[in-house]
Amino acid sequence: MSIPVNLRAWDGAVNLHDLGDLPLDDGGTTASGRVWRSGAPETTTSTGWAEALDAGLTTVVDLRNPAEVKQARDRMPDAAPPSELVTRNTPTEDPGDPHFLEACGPWLDHPRSYAPNIAMYPHLIGGVFRALADAAGPVLVHCAAGRDRTGMVTAMLLSLTGVEHGAIAEDYVQAYRGTAHRGGGVAYDVEQGAWVQHPGETWTAQQLDVRVRERRAALLGWLAELDPVAYLRYAGLDEGRVKKLRGRLR
Repeated sequence: MSIPVNLRAWDGAVNLHDLGDLPLDDGGTTASGRVWRSGAPETTTSTGWAEALDAGLTTVVDLRNPAEVKQARDRMPDAAPPSELVTRNTPTEDPGDPHFLEACGPWLDHPRSYAPNIAMYPHLIGGVFRALADAAGPVLVHCAAGRDRTGMVTAMLLSLTGVEHGAIAEDYVQAYRGTAHRGGGVAYDVEQGAWVQHPGETWTAQQLDVRVRERRAALLGWLAELDPVAYLRYAGLDEGRVKKLRGRLR
């Protein structure tokens, strides 16, 4: 199965792609130009933001924690989305929660963290999906690398939409390969039991292939157990918002 490659990216954007043209279980494909996913947008240039606005973007849903957002703004103080865009900061986790760190700390770059993450924080995940449902138009959802938190949220949205699980997995693989490294910055060190500065590391093609295979299998296992409608109701979303979310990519 091949996932369509974007013919046009926004200048400076990292790991950006459109969630359109993915095959649906009941036939047809998802609509393009409705939802994009990416890494942190601070590198997007003014030209890139103009391209995003031309594409119809109305809302940015930022999954990063407040400390990450502050760190990014301190590093690139002039890197801000245009004022025309609505930006919603909706973290998916509490990085200071010892229960989260125990369950998810060893798996922060792995779909094995998804099930415990959404089980611990339905109020946070509900906030993400309310932001997606309430967006006035096309949406960009992102975290730092655009790989795992974004992968978790977009996989849930695609599952809710009725996208074939194999295509959801390939979308995740595309984003995972879009980083090809463990990024520098703050990372959780399991041995120390603490968040530390990590310089980053580059993976060989063989190392990347191994990581992709095991993560793809874990993602498919999680999707097989996931009931996105039941979960979103549990997370507090009303039927109107669930209906909007189901139709956003159709």
